[in-house]
Amino acid sequence: MFEKLERKLVNVLLFFDLFKMKTKIPENFSGVMRTQDKRVRKLVKRAYEIPFYRKRFDEAGVKPEDIRTGDDLSKLPLLTKDELRAWMNEEAKDPKYDCWFHDTTSGSSGIPLMLLVSPKEKAYNMANWFRVMMCAGYNPFKGKTMSRKSAHSISGGSDTFLQHFGILRRGFVDQYAPEPEIVKQINAYKPDFLYMNKSEFMRICLYCKQNHVELEKPKFYCPTGEKIDDTARKLFAEILGPGIIDSYGTAETGAAMVRLFDNKEYTVHNDSFVVNIYDEKNRPAKEGNIVVTPLYKTDLPLINYAIGDRGTCEVRDGVRYITSVQGRMNDFFRYETGEVTTFFEIAPIIAHCEDILQMRFIQETYHKIHIQCVHNKAESKLSKEEVEKDMTAKLNAKFKHPFEIVYEWMDSIPPDKNGKLRMIVCKVQD
Repeated sequence: MFEKLERKLVNVLLFFDLFKMKTKIPENFSGVMRTQDKRVRKLVKRAYEIPFYRKRFDEAGVKPEDIRTGDDLSKLPLLTKDELRAWMNEEAKDPKYDCWFHDTTSGSSGIPLMLLVSPKEKAYNMANWFRVMMCAGYNPFKGKTMSRKSAHSISGGSDTFLQHFGILRRGFVDQYAPEPEIVKQINAYKPDFLYMNKSEFMRICLYCKQNHVELEKPKFYCPTGEKIDDTARKLFAEILGPGIIDSYGTAETGAAMVRLFDNKEYTVHNDSFVVNIYDEKNRPAKEGNIVVTPLYKTDLPLINYAIGDRGTCEVRDGVRYITSVQGRMNDFFRYETGEVTTFFEIAPIIAHCEDILQMRFIQETYHKIHIQCVHNKAESKLSKEEVEKDMTAKLNAKFKHPFEIVYEWMDSIPPDKNGKLRMIVCKVQD
């Protein structure tokens, strides 16, 4: 009964959580890190009461009292997406979770994942998203937000009672519409804060650049769902202005850290998350796998959740800053021998190629790769044929076995059905 009431009051709980959050990046993190340590201890104590985690603790030979700080979480095993999926599917059979939210991920890494989320955790996650906006200086209560449509979007009609008074105004753009219509919708609404998937931003910005079309420049905009590379960041700045907010996280964890404007590193929301970097042996490292623990998720915790991305970090005065995010580490090319080439082995080639604005690799067979790409006409000094020859030589020098590589030049690469764009699509089965 209480959870039914909580579910109805999720928006009220959101405001209580937001009121308690720090909505500016602090200059001194000492108090924040004390809060993090306190919440880490609370989290592991609660997790040990849950059979799924008690087994993981016991197998690792760890007790809750052994974990006092965020760094101590390295004593516990990683939580993989497959393990989380199996656990959630099992827990969902229990009727006590009927009043919880059954959220589903986009499935960009393969199979969608159902996540059980309690009403109070749902509220905190939503409040944390408002915090991301406010860290950049946006006032969600007075400004106008515009986002892509989703299954939960209001498709039209009149404003809500609060919106009539200029509070929490929100519009939606039809991301499936033709580019001219999307531009028209954004220019008509004039949002202060605009957010949609990165690939959708790429599509509309490429259209504006290639057709010399003016797009309304919001004060703030946030490309979500995918890593923002330097090429995309440069294009966005040209079309949308300097107000970029790079928020990093997942549907499972929430927004764990943020990189504002022209900053070179990400700041972790340390009161609500622990973000660690582990090497291949799951030891703390300066470079390796990004592992996230949301501290607000104490009902069904996610401890040491392996997102599937790699990154680098620096620790200064006891605070970890993420200096780079390198994208998914489970994207790779396959060979008949059973060997693979990871995306990171070819990433430097792509990162230093100013001739191509956007790329997607489709491995058709063990011997053939189809590359979709967008030519950077404004800055490239090479013809498409010259780019193809140069790119093929560099890629095959990295691949363990050479591929036949064919190119498809496009004005923009359409995103997948979930609105994201997978860099590597491998059609070869194990």
